[in-house]
Amino acid sequence: MKEKQRYVMTMIAVCGLVGASLGINLGSSGLFYNAISADLGITKASISMTYTIAAMAAAVSGLFIARILKNEKNLKPMILTGVILSAAGMILMTTTSSVFVMYLLSVIRGLGAGLLSFVMATNVINQWFLARNGIMVSVAMAFSGLPGVLLSGMFSSVIDAKGWRYGYLFVAAVMILFTLPAVIYPIRLKPSQVQMKPYGYEEYMEYRKNHPDKAIVSQSDQHIEHHSEAMILMMLMTVMVYIIASFLQHLPSFAASVGLSTAAGALMVSFASAANITSKIVYGAANEKIGPFRTSIIYAGISVLALCVMIFIHQPFIMACASFVFGFTFANSSTAISIMVREVFGMENYTRVYPLMSFVGSASNALGVSLLGFMYDVSGSYYIILIMCILMQAATILCTMRLAGKKA
Repeated sequence: MKEKQRYVMTMIAVCGLVGASLGINLGSSGLFYNAISADLGITKASISMTYTIAAMAAAVSGLFIARILKNEKNLKPMILTGVILSAAGMILMTTTSSVFVMYLLSVIRGLGAGLLSFVMATNVINQWFLARNGIMVSVAMAFSGLPGVLLSGMFSSVIDAKGWRYGYLFVAAVMILFTLPAVIYPIRLKPSQVQMKPYGYEEYMEYRKNHPDKAIVSQSDQHIEHHSEAMILMMLMTVMVYIIASFLQHLPSFAASVGLSTAAGALMVSFASAANITSKIVYGAANEKIGPFRTSIIYAGISVLALCVMIFIHQPFIMACASFVFGFTFANSSTAISIMVREVFGMENYTRVYPLMSFVGSASNALGVSLLGFMYDVSGSYYIILIMCILMQAATILCTMRLAGKKA
């Protein structure tokens, strides 16, 4: 196989795994809530816990990826394990009517999803791409939102027509289809395993020679101080951007609270989901021009403007447009974290720092949905939540500015 084809096939395989794990396995969870609740007489709150449990399990399994990949030959077995766990967890959901069994199966599918998601993807991309790294990371992460935009309607139609049990089988089949490139193609963790160099290696080595103080792959200290200022700032920023991103789940309820129709709420979600894809691709391109820190500050700034619009203007189309702009915060809760970890802590420390940030972020997102719901129950209004999100975006800007000065 030609070298260019290997670069392309590696990206296709990685993108498929991200789409399968986050976009389909975890991302389709909400489509089943109504059908399962109506069929089994279980509250939606109880059913929605399946997503929280799966997301937490995915965050936990992501912590072990760096250790697993210390042996570069473990990538393919890890991928196969992730696919089997994900598929088994979804398929076995069709066999039970017990919510507690569903919780156990959610652990299984979540563990599988975690082995195939962002931590795995960024580890592979960082090894294969030195040039255009930010763009490649952005494209892969955009696939976490692509199935939601393109396939949610089809999944919902199948669930409505055939029932939720058949729906799980259908969704599992599509998920497996997404993983086939990685399952069939002999994907490798490092290009050196097939006697190749990373993409852009020559250009990078020349750049590093001429700009040793600005090398992308820096010679960072092998020991990471978890109580260092840089680590605390990165963790704080991760918590905030993931909690802000969890507001997506509340957009329909927010729309209803200000007197908008269900259709208007659905339109807001669609626009925000579209931004989930667009923002990550644009982030990658902007990162190549102005770097991750300035890009993240701009994204946080326009998100503040969108949140202000949501507070004061409740016209359906304007709210939908504001939701699209707000959706750019999704890039800060995914692509930005990955690139900033590499920039601040260096490539040598990436596999130690990023899995931790991924765990913290996933946990913050899963718990953030409940936190925002609790705040609404207590206050009876989403305005306090919007104001809190604005303040956290402002704090995110300050953290980002400080992290820019901590670059390794």
